Amino acid sequence: MTRSEFVESCRSLTEGQLQEIAVQLRARAGGRIPPQVTAMFRSLDDVTQTEELRVETAWGKTHVIIVRQKGREGETLPIFVNVHGGGWCLDHTERDVYFSRRMAVATGCLVVDVDYVLAPEYPYPAAIEEIEALLDKLPELALTYGGDTERVILCGQSAGGNLLGAVTQRKRVTASLNILAQILCYLPADNYNDHFNGGELDERGQSTEYYGFFYNRNFEERKNHDVSLALSAPEELKGVPATDIVTAGLDNLMPEGRRYYELLTAAGIRTSYRCFEHSRHGFLVNLYDEWKEGEEYVSALVQGHLKET
Repeated sequence: MTRSEFVESCRSLTEGQLQEIAVQLRARAGGRIPPQVTAMFRSLDDVTQTEELRVETAWGKTHVIIVRQKGREGETLPIFVNVHGGGWCLDHTERDVYFSRRMAVATGCLVVDVDYVLAPEYPYPAAIEEIEALLDKLPELALTYGGDTERVILCGQSAGGNLLGAVTQRKRVTASLNILAQILCYLPADNYNDHFNGGELDERGQSTEYYGFFYNRNFEERKNHDVSLALSAPEELKGVPATDIVTAGLDNLMPEGRRYYELLTAAGIRTSYRCFEHSRHGFLVNLYDEWKEGEEYVSALVQGHLKET
């Protein structure tokens, strides 16, 4: 079944059927994490601390996990906002908290790890608007937890990178935040065109297309610049913060991430690009392929942006 055939077959599904498929995909994804990877998740408990919050915003209540190194209470720390991946559909998990712990240790930042609402229960643009509203509350959170609103870096994994790119392009974030940069990792940047090039979808490809359908069932709406960033017009990119694009060479999404980098560069945005040629999608949080090199690279990007302030 090709992508166009698959998307057409999804149109006949009821809301209840879509919900059931999402539940099955979430259960399947949770079972794919190897035990040796799960065992690593608690390895930084002694040097980091976390606190779970339900932050009341203009959008509603958002689940947030605050992460920082132990022993840094009372210090004012730069802020690193992490937005997880999972095709707009899969749950925030302990692997995302572990990535946030690693970033807290490697960069010295106060990490705000965002557990946004998921599709199909909350389709486009709910997650974008929720993250916008949370960022509006970030100055208030910073006062409580010792974050520096003049030094803010955004980082998104996969769908989280897509959501952050949409947030910064919409330019509705409070002026009280000085966003130094955004780091967008293996993001889906074109949700309109077929990145399977008309080929038959395997099981993983069908899962990917379910995710996209859960998020946005209106195919024409997928041309919107806050759904498909790589279809943005130059005027829609003006004012976007410095952007670092990270892609994986063994990932079908790599070409569209590269295209978004080229669009940003042409629009005059300060942009960098790095492809980890021997890695698969999600390598930073899934802890496979070149994840250690990737973590060092992302940490160096953060430290470089902070040194410029």
